[in-house]
Amino acid sequence: MLIFGRSFSLTEISLMTEIKGIAERYCACIRDLTGVTPTLQRSGAGKFKVSIPGKEDRIKILDFFGYTGKELALRVNLANLEQTNDDCCSRAFLRGAFLVCGSVTDPQKDYHIEFSVTKAKLCDDLMQIITDIGLKAKKIIRNNSYVIYSKDAESVEDFIGTMGANNAFLQIMQTRAIKNVKNQINRRSNFESANMSRSIEAGLKQVSLIEEVLEKISLNDMTEDLSTLCSLRLENPDISLDELGKLMTPELSRSAVSRRFKKLEKIALELKAK
Repeated sequence: MLIFGRSFSLTEISLMTEIKGIAERYCACIRDLTGVTPTLQRSGAGKFKVSIPGKEDRIKILDFFGYTGKELALRVNLANLEQTNDDCCSRAFLRGAFLVCGSVTDPQKDYHIEFSVTKAKLCDDLMQIITDIGLKAKKIIRNNSYVIYSKDAESVEDFIGTMGANNAFLQIMQTRAIKNVKNQINRRSNFESANMSRSIEAGLKQVSLIEEVLEKISLNDMTEDLSTLCSLRLENPDISLDELGKLMTPELSRSAVSRRFKKLEKIALELKAK
């Protein structure tokens, strides 16, 4: 939280945030770890500013984390992150960074998580930690800031879970599951609608074919199988070939019904040629 805050140097250590809970957490961590009590103020715009007014207190905090305050480029002091099998220190570090410079989109709208960092080297260090934990992310430059982000739903879930935000993790999983079900229903509905449209279109073409043939000959002039087929299609112009076959006696397969219509097409061509 310190290193990704507003300032972390010998001349100033401060954090600016719109969320009171984050400001209080920042104060509590500094006080519990170093014994220094920060100053917490609220601006007229409603933002919370935490600062360390005394130089000796700033030196004490910097020294606790292994810094002098005179570093040319602010970097993550990896010595502060104890290497364990479950990466608990790295995950805690990531959690603190997210509270200060991170954001996540409402999963109802989109899947997107990002960390906006003002310093290039610091962004590189955070990216390395993220990669070492096993998380997937990309990096871009946006408006003079270095942004680490992920837009993949599964990756966003992994980030939230890794940081220990269990309630948010479950909420995202539930939202994602509901979205998947809705998408499957929509795809099936669209597929069925497309099939229905094709069946209706095919049925109307077959009705048109039958009417064309009947202008030259009657149903009685046809073979019984074709006469029955024509009668059923005229009575049921919007059903599929499968459904039409089931109305036949005996029942016919879709391919058998299709073959009979091909015979009818041949008859129509012969009648047209006369």
